[in-house]
Amino acid sequence: MKIPFQETGTGNAVVLLHAFPLSRKMWQSQIEALGAASFHVITPDLRGFGENHNFADINTMEDLAKDVAELLETLKIERAIIGGLSMGGYVTFNFYRLFPEKFAGLLLFDTSSAADTEEKRESRFDLIDEIEKSGAQALIEGMLPNLICDWTKENNTNLVEKLKAMFAEVNPQAAIAALRGMAERQDHTNILKDVNVPTLLIFGDHDKVTNLEIAEKMKSAIPGAALTKIKNAGHYSNFEQPEAFNDALVSFVKLVDYK
Repeated sequence: MKIPFQETGTGNAVVLLHAFPLSRKMWQSQIEALGAASFHVITPDLRGFGENHNFADINTMEDLAKDVAELLETLKIERAIIGGLSMGGYVTFNFYRLFPEKFAGLLLFDTSSAADTEEKRESRFDLIDEIEKSGAQALIEGMLPNLICDWTKENNTNLVEKLKAMFAEVNPQAAIAALRGMAERQDHTNILKDVNVPTLLIFGDHDKVTNLEIAEKMKSAIPGAALTKIKNAGHYSNFEQPEAFNDALVSFVKLVDYK
């Protein structure tokens, strides 16, 4: 499957996988920061999002990971620093399980290695029901308020409106396919102890979806992992506090040895 993507810069490769229900456009600030630091940045649109109009009834996180692996094969990229935010992180865990040799470093942003709890699974299916009734508006009303922190809501109304517009563009059926895939994803907590590449976690300090307790547990389980907590940020920490996020990201990737 051909996967739409943006490719920027030269040098060592960094692959960033986007969150639900966004697209590669969410990484624009990070693309600019990494490009200025002389990195080769690849940002794909995962199935059903952005310019990628291919999706099934269920888009599993494993299938999405295989799509990204195929893209790197096409680009002849043998190793990269690879990671993602939220759903992008779920894809990253599958990618690492399947293709650990592709990783020079691992990036985990506002995500979790654990499978959904029964309560979380039910909330995803409840959201599917709402999307079937109201389309993308259900994402704006049912999800967005929990994805950004109160500081952002009060101090960055431009970002709030931008995110509403991005959510409104989402294909409802593609969102449903991804929600089904996230609900059935497997638990990857057992592989954390075996991660053998430099790892950076970045989490918003007010993330209500994947909180700092989750972040601390993953950091403790991954040998040598580093954790940066972003002040005044929720689940979309790269959007809410891009300068602090980029400082942590660029500082980390500069230290990774690709050999």
